[in-house]
Amino acid sequence: MQGEVFAVKSLKTVWLVLLVLLFVGVSAMAQGTPRELLVELLKPGLSLSIDKGCGAVYQHGELLNITVRSDGSGYLTIFDFMPNGQAQIIFPNSYHEDNFIEGEKEYSIPGELLPFQFRVAPPDGEELIYAVVTQQPYNLIPSQTYDFSDVFPQLSGSDEVIARSLTRGIQVVPSAAVAMCHFYVGGEPSTALGDSWGLFIGVDDYDETRYTGDDGKKYYFPKLRYCVKGAQEIAEALQPMFPHQRLLMDREVTHDAVQQAITGWLSQAPAGATVMIYFSGHGSRTPDENNDEIDDYDETLVPWNYGTKQQFIVDDELRRWLSLLNCDRVILIFDSCHSGTMERSVYTSRLVTTGTTRAVEPQLMDGDGMADDLTSTKGSRGTWWKQLVITACRPNESAYESSKLENGALTYYLLKAMEGKGDINGDGWVTAQEAYKYAAEMVSLDYPKQHPQLTDNIKEAVRLTPK
Repeated sequence: MQGEVFAVKSLKTVWLVLLVLLFVGVSAMAQGTPRELLVELLKPGLSLSIDKGCGAVYQHGELLNITVRSDGSGYLTIFDFMPNGQAQIIFPNSYHEDNFIEGEKEYSIPGELLPFQFRVAPPDGEELIYAVVTQQPYNLIPSQTYDFSDVFPQLSGSDEVIARSLTRGIQVVPSAAVAMCHFYVGGEPSTALGDSWGLFIGVDDYDETRYTGDDGKKYYFPKLRYCVKGAQEIAEALQPMFPHQRLLMDREVTHDAVQQAITGWLSQAPAGATVMIYFSGHGSRTPDENNDEIDDYDETLVPWNYGTKQQFIVDDELRRWLSLLNCDRVILIFDSCHSGTMERSVYTSRLVTTGTTRAVEPQLMDGDGMADDLTSTKGSRGTWWKQLVITACRPNESAYESSKLENGALTYYLLKAMEGKGDINGDGWVTAQEAYKYAAEMVSLDYPKQHPQLTDNIKEAVRLTPK
């Protein structure tokens, strides 16, 4: 990643270089690799993200912004690890030495006010951004001097030494909050989608049969308007790149039909193939039965006839179905009314009184979410999948349908992206990562309370459109 410093008043333009972290070939330590050590240090109270989503692929030349939000006020330090086994501090730096931030306030770094930019540059690989907030302005690595004569203070020693030192520093600091985010720097998008298969699911015509909840009251899932239309249009847009397609619409979307489509039809996709699963409809939650959820609830997709059958498609069984596939890559898109997982929370449905019946209303619950569960899945050959998951919103938000757009907001702008508006780097094709970036920005412009999310461990840009 390249740091671009631009003029503010009399400042001259300067070019800096932030190298990319590449962990390939780093030997394991007795206590774990540097990355494993850093993961062990994570502490709640600080959220950290980048504009395309942690785990995303950035093409050469793209700008990158970091967003942080701390539960409490304190002093923010952001570390960047480099491929030569060393690390540096990218915030604070010589252009902005004041690193105090207020609690409950979102900060964008560099943002619009700071006199520098981060621009992605070679070499390709994985980069790790590591942030710590402390109540006092501690030097988290006491053996190091933060020398601001360089724009970004350089840390001496190998990544192993720095990770160990940072471990000791954070462990002795009271009330520290720690978060991290990674991304991948890539060159040309992958053209090797293989024999690509797509399953597209949309439900508008929900069975509004009232059913009795655990509290003895009546509930139902209301009908939607544009889910079937969105699924059909996404399938059509992806036909050139995903020629093997199956569509399930409205009353075809039962629990058993979705299971058969994945474990039967999609299981025919061979090794090397890419599988796409798109779902547009209601999402909900159900009590966890195997103690694998932080919030004691499993995330679910809602079939059309839940009111009659009372049978969700639960994240655990969806993970089991997916684990039977032979393919190498899986792309999942959930344009669901209660989706979103990147903050390790789940936006669930709470059933509330509306006259004599009860309809679905959102409620924020602490815990993990659909993408977390699905991206921890192994394929049928026992290897970890390459997966990319796009969800319609953050955990504490709703996914909007629009009569003006005649579609779900996420789906509408994904379609616009694939028409060409998402070709961010102008190379003639649109990748899944580019489509997400364009759609996320446009959705949030139209609906400021909705922010689509991305979980990406494919580690390469994947084309959605032909050149």
